[in-house]
Amino acid sequence: MTTQEESISESTIEKIKETNNILLEVKNLTTYFYTELGIVKAVESVSFNIYKGEIFGLVGESGCGKTVTALSCLSLVRFPGIIETGEIIFKGKDLLKLKGKEIRKIRGADISMIFQDPLSSLNPVFTVGEQIAEVIRLHQGVKKDVSKEKAIQMMKEVGIPLAKERVDDYPHQFSGGMRQRIMIGRALSCSPSLLIADEPTTALDVTIQAQILTILNDLQKKFDLSVLLITHNLGIIAENCQRVGVMYGGYLIEIGSVETIFKDPRHPYTQALMAAIPRLDMSVQRLQTLPGSVPDLIDPPEGCRFHPRCPYAKVKCSEEVPTLDEWTPEHKIACHFHKEINLAK
Repeated sequence: MTTQEESISESTIEKIKETNNILLEVKNLTTYFYTELGIVKAVESVSFNIYKGEIFGLVGESGCGKTVTALSCLSLVRFPGIIETGEIIFKGKDLLKLKGKEIRKIRGADISMIFQDPLSSLNPVFTVGEQIAEVIRLHQGVKKDVSKEKAIQMMKEVGIPLAKERVDDYPHQFSGGMRQRIMIGRALSCSPSLLIADEPTTALDVTIQAQILTILNDLQKKFDLSVLLITHNLGIIAENCQRVGVMYGGYLIEIGSVETIFKDPRHPYTQALMAAIPRLDMSVQRLQTLPGSVPDLIDPPEGCRFHPRCPYAKVKCSEEVPTLDEWTPEHKIACHFHKEINLAK
């Protein structure tokens, strides 16, 4: 990251702090899945804020709870999943207390979501234009011809060539990258305040990934959106987010500004992630690897879920779950011994 990029990002964070305008506040969110094999403890006591106008990243390995956290925010967790505890405060309302009709008014209008696989998220028997227009009619109550014109406009916004001619095409007639653009257009068709982007570049080649992320960033600025960007790719986090939360085994284990997390990661897991990133200035050597495997969330280890893989683990780590403690006002770490670990670095 260049000095100019760092200063731009830092000034953005300062602006966010000054306004102190929280759009979404997640408090002690816990979500379990009751399966025949046992209770999957997918999300445990997760808390974070998203401010107006920021891109907040959520990063971690597959199965760490990122997507379940996002689905919980919109009450989209389906059986056998149950949101056990927590609050999802959006514009002063706890979304988890809203009934079906009330939450449906918010989904797609005030909060929209882009899912991982655009092909499975688009209905193959309806045209792409109709699928965008349907959302517009549902939330804005406009007539069919007006909603179709708005759908064409949204297709133009996300860079679909010949949008007017292609509005009546079906999903299978578009490439993966174009389908993802259509998903973005549909998600933004009602000018939401918050966009949840769940792995928006999955299964796309690097060039198309860059195009999709550029579109997201441009539209985020144009519409003054807040974005929850979920990914396992730290490069995407570094280039696009102002703040980031790191998840492991269902817990949020570190949270802070992107500059802080990348320059001064303090949780052993975050440090291991950073050490595994190839860099151009590295000498020829093997990348560091993390021994062991991700925890079984049906039978997770007691205490800190990272302790079986942690080189600094002590007895306390296997007995007590660490809390997310404040290191600085904008940097929190869930590790019993992060102070001692980092003093010894």
